[in-house]
Amino acid sequence: MRIVGTPEESLLAKMSSEEAQNYIRAQPKMEKKNFKDVFKGASSDAINLLERMLELDADKRPTATEALAHPYLAQYADPTDEPTAEPYDESFEEKELSVEKWKSLVYEEVQEFKSRLVKDDVS
Repeated sequence: MRIVGTPEESLLAKMSSEEAQNYIRAQPKMEKKNFKDVFKGASSDAINLLERMLELDADKRPTATEALAHPYLAQYADPTDEPTAEPYDESFEEKELSVEKWKSLVYEEVQEFKSRLVKDDVS
């Protein structure tokens, strides 16, 4: 928030965690910094992409596909050779689970990921 500023009340209202809302409201109000001053020497395309990607409101942030199509990344992007993925599912973040259950779920996710890696290496 030191760089992007304190979120507007409309963004806080989107947050499901009352604790997160209260924490942010308890912080001193911070104004958004001028990215040209913070990232001196960066090109205007780099500044534009940074401002868009560091947007606190996820609904306003570019998707990975949009970010890869940004002029700053044009020299690296190849639309015919870009992997695709399902949109990030953040619904789990609202679940009220014990620490032990969270640990178990993270462990299961890591194991599943590792098994997919092994399958990909074999094929």
